[in-house]
Amino acid sequence: MIDDFWIAATALLLGAIVWVLVLPRYWQRKYPTETNEDWLRLRQRELAGESEQLQQEAALRLIEDGIIDDVPRSAGPLISSRAAQWAGVVLLTVSVVSLYQHLGSWEDVNIARALSDVERAQPADIIALISRIETRAEARPANADYALLLGEYYLSGNDPTAAFNYFDRLVVMGASAPEILGKAAQAEFLANDRQLSATARARAEQALAVNTAEPAALATLGMAAFEESDFRAAIQYWQRLQALEPPGSPGYTMLAQIIERARVELGEAPTVLADESLAGAAPAISSKSPGVDVVVRVPEGALVPPKGSVVFVLARAAGTEQGMPIAVSRTQPERWPLSVRLDDRQSMAGQLISEITAVSIEVQVSIDGQPGRDNALYWGRVDAVTVGGVEPVVIALTGQ
Repeated sequence: MIDDFWIAATALLLGAIVWVLVLPRYWQRKYPTETNEDWLRLRQRELAGESEQLQQEAALRLIEDGIIDDVPRSAGPLISSRAAQWAGVVLLTVSVVSLYQHLGSWEDVNIARALSDVERAQPADIIALISRIETRAEARPANADYALLLGEYYLSGNDPTAAFNYFDRLVVMGASAPEILGKAAQAEFLANDRQLSATARARAEQALAVNTAEPAALATLGMAAFEESDFRAAIQYWQRLQALEPPGSPGYTMLAQIIERARVELGEAPTVLADESLAGAAPAISSKSPGVDVVVRVPEGALVPPKGSVVFVLARAAGTEQGMPIAVSRTQPERWPLSVRLDDRQSMAGQLISEITAVSIEVQVSIDGQPGRDNALYWGRVDAVTVGGVEPVVIALTGQ
């Protein structure tokens, strides 16, 4: 479909072409041009009856301006050649298009229209739209709206590196809103393999200084504290973040799990198992969300772990063996082999396993209920497991 803009632009350009090519053929002088001699005769008629001195001054003026005209009185009309006229048309067209490419904003209008209808767009259409916005954002790096939109898109799409580029651009441009500072810190933290730089920490703390309940800043500082084994600080940040969530919501459920995990790391006995304490809230997250089914087997010929042992099943980003898990299940098995499903109900720190393509799965069997390989009677690990796969992942445990 042709846009109204291009119809109007084409009409105006055609009008300009007609003005340059056609009108000069018709708008021509139908009478000879006036000369200096014509002016002298007119002036002499005006001075009839006046002093002779005035008539002499008029004649002197004629001599000064030049008695003989350069253009003969019988000269025909001057019309530019067609080649010159067409050259002017081409130059006009190229100049208009070039100026609009640099100064126009019709692409911005089209992007705004597409965004207003994005809810009905297909995934391929959304990807194409994001590509257009990226191109426009690079052409206009000072456009804060595009940078914010792309930062939000990539942060929610699990591409923190790309998200950080845009949030950092916003902060450099002078953005000081706490939500932007918090997300800039979060994106940098995730892009840097969960290492909190001094810049990211300063931005998160600045966000909390303005808004003590800024979610991204609280989540980032909580995750960073957990990675640094400062579990008490992590609990404090996550409790503040949990207070922002409605009880029973997916966010509340995930935060309750990771707070319980941090307490376990501190050596505190959990009041109730995380999976049990959240049983009433679990329906808030769909059990049909993409996840990983895990079957845990005891080594052949080995003793079955004693009753009361705790099995931790952890999912991390594919290729990693340390750091905060994406999802965790803590179970006391009644029989072996043990079947466990990791999905969004076990996700941690606002991360959803359904949004991850591949993960590594690690299983730890602990007698005293403390996580970690050092405390494990048995453990096992499988890397590069596809999330949402049909077949369960079988992990054969090995002894320490």
